[in-house]
Amino acid sequence: MNGRRTTSSKDLMMSITAVCTGGYKLDDAEYDIPPVDCTPTLESILNGLEDQTSLSEDEISNSMVPATEGGFEGSETLSLGSLESRSRSSSERRHEARGGSRWNNINTGATHRTGSILRHVILKGISTQLTSASERVNAGLPTAMAATTMIAVGTSHGLVLVFDAAQTLRWCMGETAQDQGSVASLSFNHDCTRLLAGFARGHILMFDIVSGKLLRTMSDVHPPGTAVLHVKFTDSPTLALCSDSGGSVFELNFRRTMGIRGCDSKCLFSGSRGEVCCLEPLLLHQLNVHPLHGVVLVAMATLSKVIVVSIRPRMRVLFTQSLLHTSPATLPLLAWQFVIIQTVDGTRVIDPVLAFARESTIFFYQVSVVDGRSKIRFVPLQRLTVSYLLLSLHWLNTRTLATVDTMEQLHLLDVRTQEELEVLDLAEVRLVYGTSHFKGLATGGNVSKAMALAGERACYNSIVSFGNQMLLLGTKMFHVLTIRAWDERLNHLIKQNRYLDALMLGMAFYEDKGKAVVGLKGPKQKRKEVARKKVLEILHTYIGEILEPGNGDMELCQEALPACIEYCIELDVIDVLFGKLWEACVHHVAQACYLESLEPWILSDHLPLVPPSITQQFVHHYKKQ
Repeated sequence: MNGRRTTSSKDLMMSITAVCTGGYKLDDAEYDIPPVDCTPTLESILNGLEDQTSLSEDEISNSMVPATEGGFEGSETLSLGSLESRSRSSSERRHEARGGSRWNNINTGATHRTGSILRHVILKGISTQLTSASERVNAGLPTAMAATTMIAVGTSHGLVLVFDAAQTLRWCMGETAQDQGSVASLSFNHDCTRLLAGFARGHILMFDIVSGKLLRTMSDVHPPGTAVLHVKFTDSPTLALCSDSGGSVFELNFRRTMGIRGCDSKCLFSGSRGEVCCLEPLLLHQLNVHPLHGVVLVAMATLSKVIVVSIRPRMRVLFTQSLLHTSPATLPLLAWQFVIIQTVDGTRVIDPVLAFARESTIFFYQVSVVDGRSKIRFVPLQRLTVSYLLLSLHWLNTRTLATVDTMEQLHLLDVRTQEELEVLDLAEVRLVYGTSHFKGLATGGNVSKAMALAGERACYNSIVSFGNQMLLLGTKMFHVLTIRAWDERLNHLIKQNRYLDALMLGMAFYEDKGKAVVGLKGPKQKRKEVARKKVLEILHTYIGEILEPGNGDMELCQEALPACIEYCIELDVIDVLFGKLWEACVHHVAQACYLESLEPWILSDHLPLVPPSITQQFVHHYKKQ
């Protein structure tokens, strides 16, 4: 049951093969296994975890993410139409019914204003190894995943494959011969040294990620005959949670007595009182100081209610909210995020915000601590109604939410303005669904009709978020969606020769009005200076490359010159306005457009000092009319 370790692409499948065949070395050339010894960094591929030197509002979510070493070997793509798959999922069938064949951005209006926000990466190293494991050594198809600084993927035949940030297979844990069914849920602890795996037939295993050894086998911590739908570590290294297909939630207390490891379980919530479909503990380990340190909060959602309880230092119910009058075919969703909130007296606090949803409504509640830890309040912030049925809900940063609907379209939302920033069609991912686990197929269908119906589209363990990244587990490919860094979004527009859109977006960053901003850090004044420098760089390039000397294109001049003049004035670069920009307008058509575009600014006293040479041309131009 212990993991087998692999250390290079040469032996990337040796571990799995050894489990099933007693050891057989695969040839790289024969199976077309890609090399992974020269990989880009995680930062360069996934726009990732930069040095956090200050906590501005737009970067609080990134401060929750531990630093990583190494990098993912991925490739950016805009189309998945060329990918072939012999696996048929419910996702694929719905995709064919719609007639789609590409990974499409289907919200051109929002994208036109904000640029392409999301970057799609296929982790080819992991995808290749999952396919090889399935086809060559009977590992089965992927069924669940977990991700922190490492990635774990469970399979339908009970194996758990663990990959590092360079996509190297580190461990193959479990035995295909074991009668525990498919892997239904996975969870890493906060320092990525332990992994919990829940199985379709009720077992829970704990593995040591450092050594690959099996540490605990838990077969009696919840009622028999039920699948383990969720396993979750808390901040405490000796405390975890699990929920089963009977709707019950259990607290798992790990102990070690005289060198012997054990586990005590305690029922937190009985499925007879309402079946819990999902749970999310609040994790505080990345915050050095917070009033909630030492408090373990757990949000649980049944088919009709959201409940938040404190289980440490003592058990008590803190919050409940009804989810009645919703479609029985939809599941409840939960997501925590730390956000900087400005109080009435002007002070700023970092508080957790709980987003929960079902059907088409999303609720946001702030968790506020009063009088030390003696009183914890849940303050309603806002309520958001969308026009589609929700399938998944994840924070990507403090102001940006990613939702997936039942048609497998991803919607990127700005929480404050409730604006939809981007929509992507995810049909080509061919998402893995946990339907069989919610229906209890491995244990004789021992679940309620309500749980079986709601779980038809369950994807709790195949769509996860980590920092500003969303990871998607498909039947054949492993996908990552990342919010592009602010300057990458600008460069992306420039590469498409969309200079005016780039200038408009850059000004939004400069004025602190940008949406889904990642990578623009530091105090507000510093962020403005950095954004201003980038906008000026784009402006100079635009003037030099697009407004070429002698260009008399009337349409181009009428589009470009008013905007360039406005940005020169807004950025207070009058020397550019009356220097480089004027010099580029040597053609009489461009000069006329330039002078006419100056008129409203002169009349509104925004330009009290105009050089005499330009004033002379200004008067001469209007004399001729």
